[in-house]
Amino acid sequence: MQRKSRKKASKVDYSLLIKREILAYLEALKNKDYTVGQLDKSMKKLFSMGDLVVPVCLSKLKESDEELAPIVCYALEYANDYRLVGPLMDILVMPQVSDKVKARILTVLSHYGVDTGDLPLNNIMSDFERIATQSLVEMIEDINRDYFLIPYILDDLQEFPLEARLAYIKDIGEHRLEKAVVLLEILAKTDDVPVAEEAARALGRIKTGRALYALNKLSREVTNDRVKKTVERESLRLKFSGVVEEPYDPPVTLKKPTKIVLSSIDGLGSRALWIAWRNPSKNRKLCSMNLLLNSSAGIKDCWSILQITSREFNNSVRDLSRSTVIMETNAEHAVSLIRDAYFWNCQVGNPVPYQFFFWKGIIEQSMSCHITPKIYKPDFSEYDLEAIKENKDYLKNTFDLFNYRIFEDWFVAEPRVYDYAEEHKSKNGFYIKKMTISKAENLFARFTSELIEPRAAVLMRMLELASDFLNKMGERELVKVVLSAMLHMDIKPLHHHPFIQRMIIESLRVALVNMKNGFDMRVNPEAFD
Repeated sequence: MQRKSRKKASKVDYSLLIKREILAYLEALKNKDYTVGQLDKSMKKLFSMGDLVVPVCLSKLKESDEELAPIVCYALEYANDYRLVGPLMDILVMPQVSDKVKARILTVLSHYGVDTGDLPLNNIMSDFERIATQSLVEMIEDINRDYFLIPYILDDLQEFPLEARLAYIKDIGEHRLEKAVVLLEILAKTDDVPVAEEAARALGRIKTGRALYALNKLSREVTNDRVKKTVERESLRLKFSGVVEEPYDPPVTLKKPTKIVLSSIDGLGSRALWIAWRNPSKNRKLCSMNLLLNSSAGIKDCWSILQITSREFNNSVRDLSRSTVIMETNAEHAVSLIRDAYFWNCQVGNPVPYQFFFWKGIIEQSMSCHITPKIYKPDFSEYDLEAIKENKDYLKNTFDLFNYRIFEDWFVAEPRVYDYAEEHKSKNGFYIKKMTISKAENLFARFTSELIEPRAAVLMRMLELASDFLNKMGERELVKVVLSAMLHMDIKPLHHHPFIQRMIIESLRVALVNMKNGFDMRVNPEAFD
């Protein structure tokens, strides 16, 4: 019995020791200025301490520890465990927990998909209006201390329902905080018309010279008629109130980018464009903007890393190079591609991520340019396009383009491909069965008519951009083959094009491999998102 008691006591002491180590580590992390990479490393080390990390974090929230709450809540988000929603909801209704800590808990719940707007916040918090106002004022103060917090705010705001976005912006205006002008100016530049109009109205409520200066700048820059009228009306309102324009310099000034990285076009027509600058407010740190550009849909995503070391950025670039072909490019080329993508957003009506409008100002200032929607036309004047089109060897060699890494994922990924794959699957396994010439001709014709011809123009543009990418890499002979593939997209019938035939074969092959491994787009399309 004594031996059993000692063993039990030893186990309790060990748990207490681990808890103390976890708590000491959390204390060491608070109020520190970390890059994302450094913070992630810290989180990995924290969670390597065992299963007691989450219970310790939850206990500090129950104790209403306002100093530790920010780092604890970050850790609970990092845990990425949806089972935390229940315990967090329990803590949220505890009367001894302060409103400030509860506000932090709400951000974690939002991370896990809880619509916090549906919660009875007036009952959960002792003074919800006060904490909301305090949070808003603190946010405005924060972005004036660190301008690069704005992208995070824009990301969070875009996740809200439209009504919540408008209410939030209206609330900013009603507080009449001059320090909010820079944020409202960016929101007024977005292509989300109701949001842009509300931001302009909020600027009109801030009766200062800086607000008037922002409105006058917007009146020269915005192109949407509705937004322009709202901006001009708010500007006149301030002028009639006796407000005199007070010009101000941009909050930060960045030098030219330190590195611009561009990836090749993938099979969906998308590519990555990463631009890194020296962070002017963080010594020996970079900040980076990362765009996902699509050849026919425009700017699909924009995200940032606002503090990153050169080593961390280069490691990220190295990781990107493992999944796609990349190259460094210059500012002029990058701006041309951004203008082109912006054009397609406007052309097809795809909304641009709010965060882009923050970086748009940075790009224009640091690269001495103006970002307007404009199609990019690659320059192939050094090539004899007529001779390339007449060269039968180049056309024949387009069949082999899929052997190159840059084209390895240029296959059609749609549920209907799996119907074709099943129809032409060998009885002896998951590979394409042998076919007569007439049956292969029939397959190519049907597949092309249904799945390729409707997007032939998009495919032609992708080939044009791929040619441009390879040309800038100095791959002149390969460029000629890709240009041949592009120039022959008008061939009749299209399924006689060697590149198209190989695309069909690769599409069926990938579908059969997926089916063999238990993945079928017809059954579980969400697995392919």
